[in-house]
Amino acid sequence: MADDFDDFLQSLPDKLTEKLSPILREQAERLSQAQRAALQALEQSPDETGHLEESCVVVPGSNDLEFIVQAGGELTTKEVRDGSSVPFDYSLGFEFGTSRQPARPFFYSTYNVMRDDMQRAIEDAINEVLND
Repeated sequence: MADDFDDFLQSLPDKLTEKLSPILREQAERLSQAQRAALQALEQSPDETGHLEESCVVVPGSNDLEFIVQAGGELTTKEVRDGSSVPFDYSLGFEFGTSRQPARPFFYSTYNVMRDDMQRAIEDAINEVLND
């Protein structure tokens, strides 16, 4: 009996990784897609957020259980127009606002709406592994 339990415990990390990795990836992709949809709803002209929407991606993290949902970066960073040659990522201006435009949140607000459902999907996958 103890050997069976020990075998179960030893196999648990691999079983969890095998089951959770695709679930985590799926949830990250769902979130990123919802953020792109939120941006589309906020657009005021067809090309206003094209690069911002394009920058909404999921990238692998440092292990099989880490996926990073991100927006902005190289596609949305430009020099400030005041001639100071300071780079500014306009995804931040879009999300949080600037002195010239109000905030038009799409990133964290979408995450906050989806957080409970994503957590439930992850918990269900964990419980499935533990109950097998």
